[in-house]
Amino acid sequence: MSEYCVYLKMPSYLRQWFIHQHGGSEPVKLNRCSPESDLLRMSTIRMPDNILPPRQQEGEVAICIPYYKSHDPRTYNYLSKQGKEALLEMIRGNFRVDLWNYLHTFDKYGQELKQLTLLYMELRGIKEDDSCYDSISKIYQRQRDSYKKTLKRKKQ
Repeated sequence: MSEYCVYLKMPSYLRQWFIHQHGGSEPVKLNRCSPESDLLRMSTIRMPDNILPPRQQEGEVAICIPYYKSHDPRTYNYLSKQGKEALLEMIRGNFRVDLWNYLHTFDKYGQELKQLTLLYMELRGIKEDDSCYDSISKIYQRQRDSYKKTLKRKKQ
């Protein structure tokens, strides 16, 4: 694994979840054959001459660029703004799937949703910082509402 990194700004809940899902430490080391790793392999390019190497900023997650014989991160270590947006969207999608899979199972049984959301956060390494619970519960609420609308359309 290389120590060349890309830096992504993420909301607190997503940053904590992502780090926890990949071993709990920074810089995050992706599994070699994961979709995120493949995206980095296919999207990193040589550092443009007119750009300084990036430094980690507040609220950003450091993600190691994986080493491949055909794509050495010592040479290919720059991810464009569009590439970062694609990677972030992939991570968000993975979070939404994980959240849905966990909460939707219990939602059918009428359990207390707040307590289950807090349990989900605890199990996924997300600590409350005055915004995490609200953000996560809103994401789930939107997912559930969208799912219910889809079910109604199918019944008609």
